[in-house]
Amino acid sequence: MALDKLLEQLGFSQNEAKVYLSALKTGLNSAQNIAKEAVLQRTTTYSVLKVLTEKGLVAKSKEKGKTRFLAEPPDKLLALANTLNDRVKRSLPEFEALYNQKENKPKILFYEGAKSIQEIYDDTLREKPKEILEWNTNAYFEYPEVDKNYIQKRVAAGIGAKRIAGVGSMWDSKHRFKDASELADTLIVPKDKFWPGVEINIYNNNVAFLNYAEKMSIIIESPAIAEAMKQVYKLSWLGAETIRTN
Repeated sequence: MALDKLLEQLGFSQNEAKVYLSALKTGLNSAQNIAKEAVLQRTTTYSVLKVLTEKGLVAKSKEKGKTRFLAEPPDKLLALANTLNDRVKRSLPEFEALYNQKENKPKILFYEGAKSIQEIYDDTLREKPKEILEWNTNAYFEYPEVDKNYIQKRVAAGIGAKRIAGVGSMWDSKHRFKDASELADTLIVPKDKFWPGVEINIYNNNVAFLNYAEKMSIIIESPAIAEAMKQVYKLSWLGAETIRTN
């Protein structure tokens, strides 16, 4: 990445980035020479140098009665980045409050492409529900673009799972035997009754559809819909118990 673009990401204006980089190159020098290096008007450069001096990124001194400027060592940028990071962390609750109050925030999130399925698994780890209700498909084990360490990450986060899957799936041949270590409760039912092409996860206020075949996924964020789907899942679980094979 170009240095000027990196500086802009740290909050520098275009002119501030130009002047700071020019000051680094020229060393202790006059505003006029720094302006020449930056290809900016001298008056503009003076104004920018004043801002950079106030930020502690440029020092000012006198040499034979004339004002000279010297860029501070580049590691000052790390201090600036850390300060910005700390300020964002401290302000995060205020940002969250604004986000939660926003009436028109997205209720449906739609993802496309090879990484779209992983978006759902990442969201479950961010949401950290107590438990995920899952209608599982074997595609999880066959699809190359998902994190095969997801279950371990879910367990590490203390997130439990209820799982309904078909006979002959990896959930049947392998993972149902790991229920205790995977914080899961797995029901296996006949393949002719249940072998979906789409996985569904219900967690917190979200219902997620993971369409492996078409490389797309959807999250519906709605307390009412999530609650309805949780009730549907409970009925599904009761029905699955009557035909379970494990």
